[in-house]
Amino acid sequence: MLDPINTMPQARTGKIARASYEVRKHVNEMLRDGKTAKAVINFLNGAGISGVTDMNVSNWRDGGFQDFLKEQTRLEEMQFKREFAMEIVRQNQGSQLQEATLHLAASQLYEALTDFDIGRLKELLDEKPENYAAIVNSLAKLSKGALEVQKYKDAVSQAQKEIQKLKDPKQELNEDDRKAIVAKVDEILGLK
Repeated sequence: MLDPINTMPQARTGKIARASYEVRKHVNEMLRDGKTAKAVINFLNGAGISGVTDMNVSNWRDGGFQDFLKEQTRLEEMQFKREFAMEIVRQNQGSQLQEATLHLAASQLYEALTDFDIGRLKELLDEKPENYAAIVNSLAKLSKGALEVQKYKDAVSQAQKEIQKLKDPKQELNEDDRKAIVAKVDEILGLK
């Protein structure tokens, strides 16, 4: 088991790391845009931070700047996932929130499988074999949910066809017709 205290990254303590967030952010943007160490040093001098050397910038490029890039990538991925989920909901128009959730779960599963390492999975399952049941259970629930959504869609489609057969939609329904429609819909949806 990982010890969260000992695996936490230590705070950076170099000259650039001690600068304000805004200054560090600007330095990171400069490095991302390919600016030279000299340009970064000139910017820092202008911001009142003196004594920064090429080595300080190089160390920051290998450390704090890499942290910045990872954080930017993580934020972009989170934004993409939020937008993806909202697009699924928008395309499916609300009634299919469960379906959108299944699509999102399936896409996350696909993402995990693209980086799948069978050797690492075997190691993890050797450490905690009870996780195998959780993995299989999750896959089964995802499949069952997808099947239930499809059954529901099929039942609604069948119910709509049956309603069309029973009556012209423009005509008034009498009580017997209403009962027959409700009974047929209940039968199709498995409620009776």
